[in-house]
Amino acid sequence: MIYSLTLARRVPRLGALGVRAQFRSTREEGDSGREPRGGQESERVHKSVMVREVVDFLSPQKGELLFDATAGEGGHSEALLRAAAGSKLIALDADQAAVAATAKRLAPFKKRASIIEGNFADVGALLKHAGVETLDKAVFDLGWNRGQLKSGRGFSFLHDEPLSMVYGSTPRSGFSAAQILNSWSEKVLADVFFGYGEERFARRIARAVVERRSRKPFETSVELVEVVQDAVPAMYRHGRIHPATKTFQALRIAVNDELGALGAGLTAVWNLLPQGGRMAVITFHSIEDRLVKHLFAGFVKEGGRLLSKKPLTPAREESVKNPSARSAKLRGIEKSPL
Repeated sequence: MIYSLTLARRVPRLGALGVRAQFRSTREEGDSGREPRGGQESERVHKSVMVREVVDFLSPQKGELLFDATAGEGGHSEALLRAAAGSKLIALDADQAAVAATAKRLAPFKKRASIIEGNFADVGALLKHAGVETLDKAVFDLGWNRGQLKSGRGFSFLHDEPLSMVYGSTPRSGFSAAQILNSWSEKVLADVFFGYGEERFARRIARAVVERRSRKPFETSVELVEVVQDAVPAMYRHGRIHPATKTFQALRIAVNDELGALGAGLTAVWNLLPQGGRMAVITFHSIEDRLVKHLFAGFVKEGGRLLSKKPLTPAREESVKNPSARSAKLRGIEKSPL
């Protein structure tokens, strides 16, 4: 199956890098009030979200091979292993620090757990190399690890860091955040900020970026924050989320080709599931959720069965204890038995 993203045809390189979603935002403002990937107002220890709901959706059984496509710090992996004695699990993450944290957390499970460093866009090749031909259950948690706020790669606007925003060793798009800001045209930058961040002031910000780089190229996250704050209206600077949140989200998605990687990863895992196999996906902003919904609709046409009519959201208690969970949506699908 092939999916296309309207935006991808207007952004250098991204259109050729993978799945493109067939949708366009119908609201200029986007989902105001949401914090993509948990926002950035603090640096608490990372907590996996909707763990109980994921376990319920996947219903892991003894002897099954489970797959955590986004290990983070191993929260979902640990819960799945504990829920099914005798099961085995493969955890995957593109971030070296996350791989190390997961390995430490899953050490008590010994040979039941394996950890691989890599991007889930390449899951087919990675699992083939590991000798894996099928998976029974899989989870994708698309929230990003709060530890990355301290990674020194420009993900956070709380500290002055080099504008990289690369998850692994190299950007899947071929560009770092600084390279995008310093070389892409004003129109393409506006398309990125609006299409990937649903930023209502995308054109203003893009114009300000181009003006600023003509005097001095962008190098650090604080430089970008200052430009965004000056570009948006005063009232926008005092909202519930930081005015640079959506711009940073858009750049991160572009740098890492997140939508292409997501489409490729979900499709590859779906093809590895046997009849009765299940997959659960947690999204944190409307762009991701629309893509997952679109992909699942295609899987249903191939014989899949949605595990819930509408996506599940966190219980109020979890949202209070872990504010990062409040924008999460969980969708699940089963490859229907013959």
